[in-house]
Amino acid sequence: MSDSVKIMSRTSRILVIITAFCMSIIVLGMVLYEYPPERYMYLPCLFHLTTGLHCPGCGSTRAVSSILHGDVALALKNNILIILWGPYLIYRGIQSVRSWIDQEPKHVWEPPKRSILVFLILTLMYTILRNLPIQALNALFAPSGS
Repeated sequence: MSDSVKIMSRTSRILVIITAFCMSIIVLGMVLYEYPPERYMYLPCLFHLTTGLHCPGCGSTRAVSSILHGDVALALKNNILIILWGPYLIYRGIQSVRSWIDQEPKHVWEPPKRSILVFLILTLMYTILRNLPIQALNALFAPSGS
């Protein structure tokens, strides 16, 4: 496809992405900063509602809110997985956006099978540990306010 036939120029695609990203971050940050989950009700976790157990994602909203308020310790307590995996997920998102901007052929990234297995095992261990009825583990892994 020639450059003159492209629907959006590379610069236009970059501006669209930067504008959308910045507006999303600003709005999300303002909402979570002004309306922290500790005081306001957000959508509840259906897994937690039905089972009473914490899923691997329980506490993610509170963790992000805690990061925005500068409380890293509380963020780690609310959901250590989202805090540890967040930078990686952001990195993968940036790679996808760069691929769209450069109009590279879509390729599916496949992580090594070993890393998928490690991620699944760590997630399962985290989920089990945060749901065991042991006070010391609850103090470490159970999200605050739930």
